[in-house]
Amino acid sequence: MLRALRREPVDRLPTQSDYTRAMGRLLSGHFGIAEAELPERLGNHLLRVDIDHPRRTNADGSIEFDWWGAGWDTRTEGYWHAFSPLKDSLDLDRFPWPDPRGAILSTTEQTILRHGTSYFIVPNLGMCLFERAWSLRGFDALLMDMLERTEWVEELLDRITEIQVKLSLRFVAAGVAGGYFGDDYGAQRAMLFSPRLWRRLMKPRLARLFAVFVDAGLPVILHSDGDIRAILPDLVEIGLTTLNPVQPEVLDHAWLQKEYGAKLSFYGGVSTQGVLPNGTVEEVRDATIACARALAPEGTGLLVGPSHRMQSDIPARNVEAMLDAFDETSR
Repeated sequence: MLRALRREPVDRLPTQSDYTRAMGRLLSGHFGIAEAELPERLGNHLLRVDIDHPRRTNADGSIEFDWWGAGWDTRTEGYWHAFSPLKDSLDLDRFPWPDPRGAILSTTEQTILRHGTSYFIVPNLGMCLFERAWSLRGFDALLMDMLERTEWVEELLDRITEIQVKLSLRFVAAGVAGGYFGDDYGAQRAMLFSPRLWRRLMKPRLARLFAVFVDAGLPVILHSDGDIRAILPDLVEIGLTTLNPVQPEVLDHAWLQKEYGAKLSFYGGVSTQGVLPNGTVEEVRDATIACARALAPEGTGLLVGPSHRMQSDIPARNVEAMLDAFDETSR
């Protein structure tokens, strides 16, 4: 994994297939194994760990609240935002910010001891900055705030950054193998807001988050959906090692390899929007092999897998076809 992320020679491409809870149940039934055995059956190399935080729910169980207090609908397979604790308030001093010093990392530490030699273990710092801000404030409200209350948004982002930096330092001290961040800045055809605004609000703070791992000599993986071509040079500048999910509908793989193959490695690439749910077995196989050839023409620099978590609309036969094609990418 480490050699592949650093674009060094490897004997085979590492692979990673993530899935939703619903898809996990379907796949474990299909393969006749326990859900806990799925990562090994799928040939996964990456393992994400998180803080120990029992999530509380509302009275009817329809909303689950994360560590930061944002609410998520439990009735959907993906992420459906349901509650913004800062929706009606601009008072950041009165908000009950989570304490990174008090976050419990027992499961992380146990996982590293148990699986540190078998998996590449990274902390799950998803929704690290922009997404964390809008989960607290509300998506539409934050986008308006970015224009109308820019300095307030900067203070909000600074407070989020301080917490994430302290948490990241604790993960590094626990012995993770790299950093994993998630923050979506792009839609299908453009960024969600201007590159100029991203450079003012997100870039310097994201650089601080990356620096925790860069300074420790560890690789940095960023999951960022959509068309973010405009800021790829900036991400390279602040220390990004690996870009995920490299959606083929959005970022042309040949272009990506030509322009950034000497600067970045890649993770993902097999479409969960197109070929995996809708293609034939042969189309899935061809798409998987084409992905590996385009993004890893020298046989390294790629953690190959679905572009996002597989959902239950993907036929099990197509998952098997992708796994078979993984073997072919290493021949």
